[in-house]
Amino acid sequence: MTQLDQWLNQATAKLSSDSAAQVRAEISEHYESARNAALVKGASADEADRSAIAALGNAKAANCQYRRVLLTSAEARILRQGQRETTAICARPWLKALLLVLPAAALWSSASLFLRGSHDLARTLLVGGLTLLVAFGVPFLPIYTASRARIFRWTKYVMLAATFALVFGKDAMMWTWLLSCTIWPIFWIEWTRYTIRRKIPVTNWPRHLYL
Repeated sequence: MTQLDQWLNQATAKLSSDSAAQVRAEISEHYESARNAALVKGASADEADRSAIAALGNAKAANCQYRRVLLTSAEARILRQGQRETTAICARPWLKALLLVLPAAALWSSASLFLRGSHDLARTLLVGGLTLLVAFGVPFLPIYTASRARIFRWTKYVMLAATFALVFGKDAMMWTWLLSCTIWPIFWIEWTRYTIRRKIPVTNWPRHLYL
């Protein structure tokens, strides 16, 4: 393995395959340019290699910079997963209809039970209906601009907070550990999507990235 290969392996660690390929192409070009410049000045082949590698800087520092602006392997995995989910729903009209029926049925049942005096069961169905509405109603919303996406995401966060409040009520503080365990996966996915949005131009966002 050459010094350049070692440098590139460190610099592209945890980057997605496309990001790593982009970095390798750009760095190889810079390396060859610096190496040829050193050879023109009379340096030996080994000296030119070392000079070109030194000109690239610290590989680990470069990796940190690349991970701030290019997709990582974890981010690419989240992006592919979201794309598969969107494709699976859009390709099945019956599934899209079912996604609307379930939250509507839960909310209608909640209202009906509340009027009959079954408040506890009504609250449970209300929580379930709101959760299903947030999770399943997304494909039907006309969200295809950055501003609409921001409004939807804040609405989603408020609804999730309201759902937790309905579930735990006054005992929410007693169940902080459970809330943390429940919210953490959601927070991680949302934060990953946030970093992806910063790295990809809005015009190139797939449908599910607006959500």
